Amino acid sequence: MSLLWRDEIGIHLSPSRVLLIRVERGLKFRIAEQHEHAIVCSDWNDWTAPLGVLAQLLERPQWRGAGTRIVLCDCWVRYALVPWVAQLSSAEEQLSHARQVLIRLYGSAVSEWEIRLSQAPPGQARVACAMPGALLNSLRDIRTRHKLKLTSLQPQLLAAYDNWRHRLPTAGAWFVTIGEGTMAAARLGPDTWDRVHSVRIGNDWTRDLNRLQTFGRLASTRADEGHVYVDAPAAWREEAGPAANAIHWLEDDSGPKGTLQQLGRMRRLAA
Repeated sequence: MSLLWRDEIGIHLSPSRVLLIRVERGLKFRIAEQHEHAIVCSDWNDWTAPLGVLAQLLERPQWRGAGTRIVLCDCWVRYALVPWVAQLSSAEEQLSHARQVLIRLYGSAVSEWEIRLSQAPPGQARVACAMPGALLNSLRDIRTRHKLKLTSLQPQLLAAYDNWRHRLPTAGAWFVTIGEGTMAAARLGPDTWDRVHSVRIGNDWTRDLNRLQTFGRLASTRADEGHVYVDAPAAWREEAGPAANAIHWLEDDSGPKGTLQQLGRMRRLAA
């Protein structure tokens, strides 16, 4: 049987919620199952509760026997833009350089985290993301125990950007995704991102968006630059009040549909 005909499962993990969706990828794309499990969260850094819930849910037959895509909340991830250094030729040297950049930004707490680097042509900066090794090891244990066919594992910023890139300008704009306790933002350059930020947010998260808009306008050289495109829970648009008028809110459209697109829609509606 062709891989194109096999089901896929999407999983989104965050401190207060575990989302699962199963899609049938035949001649007609169809959502076969979806499930939301809310968790009482007292610590944004704690991933043990959602991983425990995930392990229990994966015991159920409807979440077996399919390729699996996992998206992790940005509160467990740290990002950095790593400049190109021509003298670094091996992958090991490039990862070591990325680790030093992350440590300068976030301190020694990330020194033992696992790091991944994006692909980029020579001469261009790369995006680095770091995630706690203990979190990834726990996911590996779950993958082995439940025999998951893991297709992809991504942080929310990268997954959300892939979902919306067909709706974004090629350069000069900010892409922002808002999750539980975190706002992650990337500024789109001509060939790659030229800035990336991740900040903790509280109830006054619109203040951070306003600052981002102001910074975008100041850093722009043309009138059509500096716009902010936001992927956020649907209910937050109303909460934003007047700030919502100057923001490009990314909502459902007729673009490409897939497991991660449907999982992202589920996340926006669930929060």
